[in-house]
Amino acid sequence: MTGSDWAVRPALRLTYDAFCETHERAWLGVARARLRDESAAQAAVNRMKDRLRRQWPRVLREPVPAFRAWAFIKEEIGAALAERVMTADEQVQAPDWVAVVRKAAQLAEDRAEAQGVHETLYDAIKGLPERRHDVVVLRYLLELPDSVIAEYLDTTEANVRSTASQALARLARALRDQRGQR
Repeated sequence: MTGSDWAVRPALRLTYDAFCETHERAWLGVARARLRDESAAQAAVNRMKDRLRRQWPRVLREPVPAFRAWAFIKEEIGAALAERVMTADEQVQAPDWVAVVRKAAQLAEDRAEAQGVHETLYDAIKGLPERRHDVVVLRYLLELPDSVIAEYLDTTEANVRSTASQALARLARALRDQRGQR
C-alpha cells in the first residue's frame, strides 16, 4: 500500500497498527532467539512490518492473518541468517537466549548450572526442528498463551502442548547425553 492509500483508508492504518502492537513482541522475541543480535532482530522485524504493511489488505482477507505475518517474520529471519552466513558474521550473541535456556532447563527437569551446560542446551534448542523451536521460544521465553501460539502457527492448542512436550523431552535427552559424555 502506498502512503496515499493509508490517507484514503484510515481504517487500514488503524487495523495494521493495532495488529502490529498486539504481535510485535512475539515477532521480536523469535527474531532475537534466532539471530542472537538485537539490531539484526529489530531490522528483521522492521523489514517484516514494511512487507506486511504493503500487503495488508490481502493479509486481512486471509483466514488467519497472524499465520501469514508469522510466515513473513520467519522469511525475514531466514534472509538475515543467510546474509550473516554470506558475511561470516557469526560471533554476535544476544542476551535473551540465557533466559530461554534457563527456563527450558528447569522445565526439562534439569537444574544444570555447570559451566558450558547452558551453551549445550542452547545448541540443543537451536537444533530443534523449526516448529518445536518456535514453540519453545514463544511459550517459555515470551510466555505467550497456547491459544496465541496456535494462532501464529495455524494449529490447535493441543498440538502446541504436544509440540512443547516433545521439545522438552528432546532437550532433556540432549542434556542427559551431554552429562554422560563428561
